[in-house]
Amino acid sequence: MKSRIFALLVIGATAIGMAGWVGCSSKSEATTVEVKLSTMQCAMCSHTIEEALKKVDGVQSVEVNLDAKTAKVTFDDKMTSVPALEQAVVKVGYAANDKKADTDAYAKLPSCCQVPEN
Repeated sequence: MKSRIFALLVIGATAIGMAGWVGCSSKSEATTVEVKLSTMQCAMCSHTIEEALKKVDGVQSVEVNLDAKTAKVTFDDKMTSVPALEQAVVKVGYAANDKKADTDAYAKLPSCCQVPEN
């Protein structure tokens, strides 16, 4: 009886150990991308975009550069994607890479956040 219990414990421990080992190989790596924000105008824009990107599931960090008009975003590529990041920016009224801003959201932005007309 004792040998059966011992054998079951050894088999169970081995199975748990193997499951943990297999799980390690499926961990995703963080991906960092730069998103171009051509319509970003001011610090308020920067804050709005940063907050929108942080709300996307899987985003780990966001660094918005107002002068360069870019955002460096680090995210889990198993949870989100570049198109999802772009969509988050577009929804709050700004262009992201080659995606145009949502016109309704853009119209609701304060005048300081809208691109000046020449």
